[in-house]
Amino acid sequence: MEKDISVYVSALHTSLREKSGIMQSLLELTQEQEQILKKEEIEIDDFDKLVQEKSVLLDRMSELDKGFQNLFDKIGTALKENKMLYKGQVQEMQEFIRQITACGVKLEALEKQNKKAFQSFAAKKHKEIHDFRVSNRTAVSYYKNMANQHQEGQSYFMDKKK
Repeated sequence: MEKDISVYVSALHTSLREKSGIMQSLLELTQEQEQILKKEEIEIDDFDKLVQEKSVLLDRMSELDKGFQNLFDKIGTALKENKMLYKGQVQEMQEFIRQITACGVKLEALEKQNKKAFQSFAAKKHKEIHDFRVSNRTAVSYYKNMANQHQEGQSYFMDKKK
């Protein structure tokens, strides 16, 4: 049983190490999104590409979380009973958890900033579209009115005095 626990503890350790790396990658991608949003002309395709990359990482992290939880449920009590045997690995796992948490806090703050910047961008584009539609309707209305002004048999140069 002790050998099984050792394998499971090693798997938990590996899972946390990978999750820490994913969190770091997510932070880097979010910082790239921030840089894109700061530009005058936002490259929406680049932004979308980063969103897709982040989605893949988040899916992988979700899988890791499920696997970690399943393993921990299996060996949690045995690990607590034999914590001195795995003290070094447990301390390393605690350090990974601290790194993950710190990265998560930074990520959350940066995501809030990016959300505000993206909402501002979207509002600006919405206004541009609205203004375009209004000016387009105005031009169409003007041309319709001008086309209806001249009627058959009426001269533009006719004096209407009697």
